[in-house]
Amino acid sequence: MPPHPSTGRQRPPALRDVAELAGVSIKTVSNVVNEYPHVRDSTREKVREAILQVGYRPQAAAQQLRTGASKMVTLAVPALTFSYFSDLAQEFIDEAQRRGQTVVLHSTSAGREAERTVLEGFNRLVGDGVIFNPLLIEEDVFARMERTTQPTVFIGEHLPEQLPQGSDYVRIDNVAAAFDATAHLLRTGRHRIAFLGAIATRHGLQPHSSGSLRRDGYVAALSEHGPGADAAIVQAVENWHRHDGFSGAQELMARHPEVDGIVCGNDDLAIGVLAQLRRRGHRVPEDVAVIGYDDTPDAPFASPPLSTISPDKHTLAATALDLLTERIQGHDGPPRVLDTPYTLVVRESTTPTSLTTADLEELP
Repeated sequence: MPPHPSTGRQRPPALRDVAELAGVSIKTVSNVVNEYPHVRDSTREKVREAILQVGYRPQAAAQQLRTGASKMVTLAVPALTFSYFSDLAQEFIDEAQRRGQTVVLHSTSAGREAERTVLEGFNRLVGDGVIFNPLLIEEDVFARMERTTQPTVFIGEHLPEQLPQGSDYVRIDNVAAAFDATAHLLRTGRHRIAFLGAIATRHGLQPHSSGSLRRDGYVAALSEHGPGADAAIVQAVENWHRHDGFSGAQELMARHPEVDGIVCGNDDLAIGVLAQLRRRGHRVPEDVAVIGYDDTPDAPFASPPLSTISPDKHTLAATALDLLTERIQGHDGPPRVLDTPYTLVVRESTTPTSLTTADLEELP
């Protein structure tokens, strides 16, 4: 490319360079770049070949000024060090690519202020809208917001009933899922079941969180199908990483050596629990059954393979992108709240290999 006349530096390839090489008008090149349908296939292919040859790349900012949309969306999650969020992020990326969109990943691992920055629209808008999983923002912050600063779809479990205008909410029924996980352990004959995964804070257990919702489902199952809510054993942890599960299980088994089943807040905790039980010489599932949540890629390869709740992450990603796209295109109705499905996946950490699926179905 020739140098820029004012700076002398080589300028990036432009539409006119593609047009000259392909022997078409700049308007035709623009139509191809913006995927307008009324271009002959032979012309479209010629323009695409020219784009490859000159190395032209459309600028997202310029495209957004022309069309009002950059085809970029931001996915803001707490941290990619959690297996669930890294796996979920890939689902969003794959689904967005199928739609011709690009996902910009943003981590709020710096804490509450980082989440507030996302909620307030960043210092500068990134893309057309945001899919946001908050963890730490207080409910009164949402209550004070009349409208989000950009089209927003929330995911996760940390949202109040009243959402600001301009947003929607896609979630999984954590209470029902943990209920099913606990009921599964009860069906396999466990009598002293604990829940490991409530988050400890300076002010007690963290409210309005995945941990509290899953704990509630565990307690409800004990009340309906087991020894009752009074028999609940709740083990708090600092966070949901594997080392938290390892240390939490050590404390739990020291306090309650009679425990024969453990419902874990997520798979990372459960894998840590499995390691602690091996160290203590407990057989899984013969002595203690363990079930996780999230069905992360490591779950089938744990030792033993981990039973878990499997959220339908593809449906969650597709539904969130559907709602966000509608908001970007101008939908301004009241906030919508949609539940997405999950399944109970039974593996060897809760069921001896000699017990078949048919046997499980016959259990009370």
